[in-house]
Amino acid sequence: MVRPQFALAMGSALVLAAGAAASSVPAVAAPGISFGVPVVVDPIHTNGEPDIGIDPQGRVFVSGPTGTGTQRSTWFGSVDQGHTFRVISPGPPPSPLAGLIDPPGGGDTDINFDRSGKQYFADLYALTCLRTATTSDGGATVSQSVYPAGCAGVPGADRQWLAVYDPPTNIPHQSAYAGPTPLIYMAYNNLVGPGPNGGAEWTSSGDGLNYVNATKGVTPATEAVYSPFGPDGYPAIDQQTGKVFQAAGNPNGDGTYDLLLNIGTPDVNGNLTFLDAPPTVTTGWSPANLIHIADNLSGSPDTLFSVLSMDSARNLFVVWCISASDQSNRQVFVSAASAASEWKAWTPPRQVSDASTGTGDAVNVFPWIKAGGAGRADAVWYGSDKNVDPSSQLGQKWNVFMSQVVYPTTATGAVTGAAPSTRLVKVSPHPMHYDDICLQGTGCIQSQGNRNLADFFVVTIDARGAAQIVYDDTSNGLVQPGFTPGNQQLVDHAGAGVITIAQQTAGPGLFGTSISGPSNSPSTGLSDVGGDARYPVIGGTDVPGMDILSSQLSVSSKTLTVTATVADLTNPADMIARVPGAAYLQYVTRWQMGNTIYYAAMENTALKQPTFFAGKAQSVDLCSVSACFPHVITYPEPAFGGVAETGIISCPASPSASNPCTLTITVKMADVGGPTASSLLEEVGGYAFASAHQQGALTNAQAEADNVPLEIDGVCCYNFRAK
Repeated sequence: MVRPQFALAMGSALVLAAGAAASSVPAVAAPGISFGVPVVVDPIHTNGEPDIGIDPQGRVFVSGPTGTGTQRSTWFGSVDQGHTFRVISPGPPPSPLAGLIDPPGGGDTDINFDRSGKQYFADLYALTCLRTATTSDGGATVSQSVYPAGCAGVPGADRQWLAVYDPPTNIPHQSAYAGPTPLIYMAYNNLVGPGPNGGAEWTSSGDGLNYVNATKGVTPATEAVYSPFGPDGYPAIDQQTGKVFQAAGNPNGDGTYDLLLNIGTPDVNGNLTFLDAPPTVTTGWSPANLIHIADNLSGSPDTLFSVLSMDSARNLFVVWCISASDQSNRQVFVSAASAASEWKAWTPPRQVSDASTGTGDAVNVFPWIKAGGAGRADAVWYGSDKNVDPSSQLGQKWNVFMSQVVYPTTATGAVTGAAPSTRLVKVSPHPMHYDDICLQGTGCIQSQGNRNLADFFVVTIDARGAAQIVYDDTSNGLVQPGFTPGNQQLVDHAGAGVITIAQQTAGPGLFGTSISGPSNSPSTGLSDVGGDARYPVIGGTDVPGMDILSSQLSVSSKTLTVTATVADLTNPADMIARVPGAAYLQYVTRWQMGNTIYYAAMENTALKQPTFFAGKAQSVDLCSVSACFPHVITYPEPAFGGVAETGIISCPASPSASNPCTLTITVKMADVGGPTASSLLEEVGGYAFASAHQQGALTNAQAEADNVPLEIDGVCCYNFRAK
């Protein structure tokens, strides 16, 4: 639903026009693509490598791992078209207020959909196997499988990706597959196979829960003969032929790499024969038949990861980032091929990053791409402002960048091979990460490298073709006090990975039409519709005492006034009774100013004893295979680090969503960083939580069990300038 902003003024993001050829010359400013105020997906949970998907009904979903230490991943569904999100539980939670099921999980996650909107979810646990889950109702009910699940009973897995074959009836079908659809494929890095990096394991499923080996001619129990080339690369699938595609780099032995494409063709049962399939079951893989996308690259193109995406005209796009000792070569490239060429004739590599310290795009990591209309794709990556190794700790500033790539096409939509136009955009409104992004895997522990961002982030598009980019914002620098005394970076790395979505609100979309939406200009507040505060949080019943209808900020003298309207605040005991396990109702308005998250809050109990407080957010840190980092953000009460403030609750005689109560908190400016007239309060959002305990009393054990405040409703997000 559209959420009007108060005092809305139009604005735009920085857009850079890239030249016709790869260049290190800083790009020049140009009008075009811009993004609205970033959406905070979850003000409590954090994780690295977030994923995003939008189903055919327009529902938005996000997932991401919290690490193998927790053995848990987050999975969220939006109840209002991507403005706020609620936790999806893949199974019965351990307690009513624990929103996520416990082990196993915590590794790479992926989400995908069939044409009906049924969602498929995959989660890696401990490099061993995969948990799979499905939902057909937006996350209200979920089915899951743990073992053998997606790994088909062959332990040893990493970086699993989903591809769904579910062709519409109005397109020509050229596939030999004669079975039922949807057919769900899952590819993952086979850690026990003999091929490069173990090779790729391809499995298939009819229900999205239970998978069997799908590589024709392979011995499933041992993979002793052959695993297809292409592990780690994010795959694509052609709905017309049922073919699957995966790209990866292959070393030449002289320090250079070729970027190669593997194609799997299904038979009548959906089993796949790949281009590198051995001629006999007793011989190894055969690279001679793989398609060359780009040759003699100066470094590996798999700097997390080589990603494929297919547009509406069946052109295949690939994006990659070079890993090289010469840091200036760590750039992002795009190439494309048409179905008319059987995806064999690829356009010359096109550098879409600008290699400029001036724009902050000097060195790149983590590319991703999403194709749309014929010849059109959006590529994203993280770019730093210093020409140094990403794993070095030299004070780099990182931002999200996007390049919209448009290739000339024929009358049938096939790319012609001519050079594309590109438009480079700095997406993030402020640096989203500082210092190193460690690329040494588990070796980051020994080097004390920061892996809070993990290995990737994702871009997708909505039905209009507008880019939707999910990324982590660790700029807050949060770390749990005293968690690792003496040296917080030894095993615990500062920076809570706030899951953030940048939504395109202006400029051309990937279907060739202009996008419009709210700007990121400062406003005084944001409104919300009534009736969307529910427990259970997806598909449950109304909880009017937590139904936030608006959030507003104002400044007067030395105070910041925080105002929220709520449908009914007169009976907290009844609201607590509607959420089993709850003892506290917490109404939190949070924002980021500079590199600090601040908040103002009211907490109430069944005894109608509200307290009002404000301060700096804190974190609870947990550990994983890549050291420790903040997993939970808290907004502590006065006894735990917050500062007492004054406030008032005002309600009409018969409160309702159309005649709500008003919650007002008067905050001393000094208690929230002393904002001045020039201060920008970013990503302001108001939230209603039910909790079993006070926020500041949250223990590490409770965080490990996900016994944390549960969001019942929220309104997000707007910028505010304190003037």
